[in-house]
Amino acid sequence: MESYPKQQTKKRSSVVRCINLDWLEVFAHEPAGEPRDHVYFMSRGFSVEVRPYGTRVYREMFTIIDNHGQGLIEVRRDPASQGLQGIHDSNACHIRLCNRTCYFDSASVFLSKFLQENGYSDIRISRIDLCLDFVRFDLGDNPAAFVRRYFRHKFAKINQGRITSHGADLWLGQEWNSLSWGSKTSPVTTKMYDKTLELYDQKSDTFKKPYIREAWFYAGLIDDIQRVTKDGMPVKVWRVEFSLRSAVKGWVKLVLNGDEKQIQSIKNDLDVYKDRQHILTIFASLARHYFRFKKFESGKRKDRCDDKVLFDFTATDQVYKIGKNEVLLGDNHSFKSRYQRLIEKLKEFQLNHKRPELFKACQVIIDEITTETEKQDLANPFDPEELFTLRELIRLRTADKTMTYDAAMEEIRKMLKLNENTLPHIL
Repeated sequence: MESYPKQQTKKRSSVVRCINLDWLEVFAHEPAGEPRDHVYFMSRGFSVEVRPYGTRVYREMFTIIDNHGQGLIEVRRDPASQGLQGIHDSNACHIRLCNRTCYFDSASVFLSKFLQENGYSDIRISRIDLCLDFVRFDLGDNPAAFVRRYFRHKFAKINQGRITSHGADLWLGQEWNSLSWGSKTSPVTTKMYDKTLELYDQKSDTFKKPYIREAWFYAGLIDDIQRVTKDGMPVKVWRVEFSLRSAVKGWVKLVLNGDEKQIQSIKNDLDVYKDRQHILTIFASLARHYFRFKKFESGKRKDRCDDKVLFDFTATDQVYKIGKNEVLLGDNHSFKSRYQRLIEKLKEFQLNHKRPELFKACQVIIDEITTETEKQDLANPFDPEELFTLRELIRLRTADKTMTYDAAMEEIRKMLKLNENTLPHIL
């Protein structure tokens, strides 16, 4: 029989929360008579990538990109149905952050500034996703084990009775890796899923979205961005995600205790999500209502059953910060696959040719390619502190196999403090 650890009852200590936005989209109006089309943004010096076709709702769609060709903001405008008999105003539009931009330290501030500087008005959030990544629940529960017990009805969920699940039917039993609660028309939907599995690309045996893996690294969930491991062991990172759709400008409704007659409204504008600490506050409020479970007891009313505590937000939690991140680079699978064979050939050449000048020339090329690969795994490829941290972590753990991740990070913090005035020269 499968056994599970007993529920801990002692209060946990403060932890670093890996909290982020994963989607941020607003509805807005362009200035009357002043279209904010791709020509406008190009005239202001933006790099723009125009899609050759629109959407069912909007005729024009384009993406504003950074200096490295990576998407920052997506704009959909020029409604297909407008005018007296139409559905939308002629200057209505939807604007959203590209996924990597959502992982900026202050993503909503970035979007708010963009909207303000370009004269948009009547702004309201049409959709925002808040996500918390973790390896275990706060009192020690393994997420996969919790899901298995949930499907055996050891626990019952309060609110959102409609459920969708995905998994695999294995010889030894079912493995569930994704659950979602709530209907498509609900103002709030809830998801819990194995994020490591979602990022894994089986064909290339690599993980996608380095900016998410970097978030895990800085939150201490992993210590190897490439392999998604900690202390040499593979890590399964799970995610709980709330998706909010606002039917009323600036507000979203919460259902209390599973009772549709008990409604509470919470503020839902860009300023509410201005940093990770604010995002965590809203996430904790949502979790109280939409990620609440009871220990099921047959014949007993749900309000009299004990709560199954998963998240404990009573302590003062910390949130991670990645520093300056004005520019994000995308996935680097193509870069690595393109040059990995070259590195292997150069190393083979070094082994067979001992002349110092040839060995040194090969090493210069190998180091340059390796550095570029490291940079592409960072949110901000030109932040010397991030690159220094990544290099030193690898160096310390390679030199001392017994050194833990926490010990290595403590040594790096000391070095960064010591060299804070000369850090760029160290690199």
